[in-house]
Amino acid sequence: MAPSSDGELEELYLRLHRLVLFSTGVLRAKFDTFYPPEKLKKWSPSDKDLKKAKLSDSQIRLIKLYRDSSKFDISLLISLLRHFCYTNDKMHPLWDDVDNDKIVPSLQCEIAQIVRIRNLRNKVCYFYLIAFNTKIS
Repeated sequence: MAPSSDGELEELYLRLHRLVLFSTGVLRAKFDTFYPPEKLKKWSPSDKDLKKAKLSDSQIRLIKLYRDSSKFDISLLISLLRHFCYTNDKMHPLWDDVDNDKIVPSLQCEIAQIVRIRNLRNKVCYFYLIAFNTKIS
């Protein structure tokens, strides 16, 4: 359902903005436990491994240019967590869940929490995009 007023559209945008800022910080802190700044500076994954992780060229450039997780966005952090931090669990079926309603609420593992953040961000982005497109149509 698209927002019916400018106020609703603005509220939706503010929710998205807060979600992205807060959750990016949470994901960055988790990533930094695997790759603290001094370890990240020395980390050099192969181009093949980066491509296998389905990273875009711009994401690969970010990793190679900035050895600093503060430059990584939420999408890149989620991909890095899946493919380079949770290496034993990167094929876990939770990673492919796109609906938070299908993730059992009592499941509190870290992968479930990361997937919930990703799904919520995607849902809010989708609704904002629908609302924005409806507004300009």
